[in-house]
Amino acid sequence: MTGERSSQCRCCSEQSSGEKFCEYCQTLLPHITGQRAGLIQDESFIRRFREQLGHPGILPAQIWTRVRRIAGDEWQWALGGRSPQDWSYIADPPMEWRLSDEDFGVIDSGRRNQADDNHLRRLQRGGCLPDGSHLGWAGGTFFLDGRPCKVPYRGLMKVLDRNRHKASTIRWKVLLRSIDLCLTRLSWDRPSGADSEPTVHPAALLLGRSDIGDVQMAFQPLVEMIERNMMGGNSIGVKPRMFERTEWLRRWKEDRHRPVGLSEDDLKVPITLVNRKGRFQLRVRRNRGWKKIEVSSDPTVWARVVTWVLSPPNHDDHRRLCTLQQHIFADTSMPLIGDKDKNGILFLRGLVEANDRAAIDVGMKAIVVEGSSRLRYAVTPGRGGHSTRFIVNPLLDGASTGEPAARNRYARWRQMQARRERAICIVETSELRRLVLGDALGSVVLALLDDLNSQRRIDTLRQHIAIHKPRDAIDPETAEHNRAQELRYRLAHNRVHETLTRCSESFPRIWSVLLRLPLGERMTFTAMNRNGPPNITFDDCDTTFRTHDMLDRQVIYRMLEASGWRRDRVEEGVRETLRVYIRIGTGERDLGPAVEEFATMLEPRLLINGRNGMLPGPLWRWFERDNPGTAPLLPGTDQPIG
Repeated sequence: MTGERSSQCRCCSEQSSGEKFCEYCQTLLPHITGQRAGLIQDESFIRRFREQLGHPGILPAQIWTRVRRIAGDEWQWALGGRSPQDWSYIADPPMEWRLSDEDFGVIDSGRRNQADDNHLRRLQRGGCLPDGSHLGWAGGTFFLDGRPCKVPYRGLMKVLDRNRHKASTIRWKVLLRSIDLCLTRLSWDRPSGADSEPTVHPAALLLGRSDIGDVQMAFQPLVEMIERNMMGGNSIGVKPRMFERTEWLRRWKEDRHRPVGLSEDDLKVPITLVNRKGRFQLRVRRNRGWKKIEVSSDPTVWARVVTWVLSPPNHDDHRRLCTLQQHIFADTSMPLIGDKDKNGILFLRGLVEANDRAAIDVGMKAIVVEGSSRLRYAVTPGRGGHSTRFIVNPLLDGASTGEPAARNRYARWRQMQARRERAICIVETSELRRLVLGDALGSVVLALLDDLNSQRRIDTLRQHIAIHKPRDAIDPETAEHNRAQELRYRLAHNRVHETLTRCSESFPRIWSVLLRLPLGERMTFTAMNRNGPPNITFDDCDTTFRTHDMLDRQVIYRMLEASGWRRDRVEEGVRETLRVYIRIGTGERDLGPAVEEFATMLEPRLLINGRNGMLPGPLWRWFERDNPGTAPLLPGTDQPIG
C-alpha cells in the first residue's frame, strides 16, 4: 500500500492525487468557468451557506431577500450618513442628485455631441447625495467629490426613490468608492475583456499603498505591474483613507501574517460585479450557463456583497461570494461544467497520457509537447494573439519546462511577458473556435506533435522550425513513420471511428459470445456506469462489455431474447443483484430476422447527411445470421470487448 493518496476529480471524475481536481481540470477550469479551481467550494460549505439562506429557490428576488436577512453586521460600515439638518451652507443649498429618463438616454448612449448644452451643464453640475457627497457627470464619467468613480446610477436612483429615509443613513461616499473598487477590472498581463478569464482581487490595488506592515513592500511591484495593464479605467489615486472604517479593509489589516504569503494564484479571482448601463450586476451561474443578474437595489445588500468581494481570499465571506456565484442561482444538481466541456477535458487527458512526447506541467499550467522535429513547445490556455484561447511558447536550448523561478513578483511578470513576446502565433480557425476548449487544445497538441507536417499549413511554425531545427534532426523517413503513428492514434480516438468500430466490431463480437456460451451459463447485466467497471459480465468466461446509453441496452435486450437467454429472478434474489440472465435455449436456427431488427436499431448512428456513408452495405452483414449452437468462443472474444 503506497503512501500516495488518490481521489476522484470533482469535475471530470477521473483519478487525482489527493486533490479535489485533477491537474487537467486545475489547468482548464479557470478558462472555462472563470473560476480558479481553488475557489470552487466543497459540498459541506455549500450546504451550510444554503442553510444560512434558508434553502431558497433560484429566483433572484427571493435570493436577494435572503442575503439581506443573513445574520451579521459585516455591512454596517456603510451606515452613519449625516442628516441634512446637520448641514450648513454659506449660500443656497445644492440641488439633490437626480436623473431623469432623458439623462439616462444621454449617459447610456454616450452621444454627448448630440445633447443640448444646457442638459450637459446640468449633468456636470450634478447634485448632493443624502450624506452630503457631491456626484456629477461629465465627459462620459461620473465624479464623486471631484474624483472619477464608476457608479451604478440606475440602481442608485431606485434606492433614492424607494426608501429615502433608509438612504439618508448610508455613507454613500465610502460605499460608492468601494463599489468603484469592486468594478475595477485588473489584468495580470494584457486586457482581454473576457468574463471567463480570471482577474486580480480588487483589493490588490490597496496592498501596495497601505500601512499594513510588510505588505506594502511585498506588493508594490505587483501594483505597479497591474496599473500598467489596467482594465476599466485609471484607478491611480486609490488610497486606504478613502475606505476608513470599512469591515473589509479591517480584515486585511488584521490578517498581517497572511497577505505577505499570498501568491499570484491566491489573488486571482473570477469576474464578479459589473456595471452595465448603470445596473449593478453580479455574474452568476444559471441553469443555462453564466449570466449577469442585477443586484437588488438595496444599500444593505450592496454593502454586504461589496464586503464579500473585497474581503481577503481566505476569508469565509469571500468564500460565500464564490458560492453565491457558482451554486445558489442554479439547480443543486447542475454540474459545474457541461458534458461537452467535460468530454473535451477527457479527450485532452487521454491524448497526453497516451503519448510519451506530451505531458502536463502543473507549475506552468501548460501542456508540454515535443514535435517530430525534436523541438519542444508549451501550450498554455489563455488569451493569446488574435483572441485565440491558447498561447504556444517554444522551449529552446533543451531547457526544462520553464525558466527558473524569479525572485520577486515583478521579475516573474517580466518573465511571463518575455515568454508571451516570443510566442508562436497560431491563429484559431473558425472550425477550431466551434470546439470546446479541451478539444481545441487537443487539436493544437496533435498539430505540434507532428510539427514537421503541420508547418506546411502554419507559416509561423515553419519559420520557427527553420531557425531552431536541431542539426541532428531525424531523417524524413523517420518523421513520416512518426506521422503515421500520430494518424493511427488520431483515428483510434476519433469519435466517428469509435462509433463505427463499436457498431461493426464490438456488437458483433458480443453477439457471437451470446450465441456460443453453454446452456446454464449466467450473465450479470447491471446499470450503466461510465467510470466504473463494465456492466455486462459472465460467470465462466472473461468476456465483459459496457453499454453507453439506453439504445445500447435495448440492443442487448433484443440479442439476449434471440439467443435464448432469460432473466433468472431466483438467482437475482440470491445475489441481491438486478438483471441476472441464464441461458436456457439456443434460439432459432435462422437468426436473420432478429439480426436485421437490432442492426436497424444501430444504423442511425452511422448516418452521414441522412445516408449510411460509413459502411459499405447494411450493418446486418457484419453479424452472424446462422445459429452456430453452443461452441467454443471465437478468438478475440474471451476478453473485454467494449
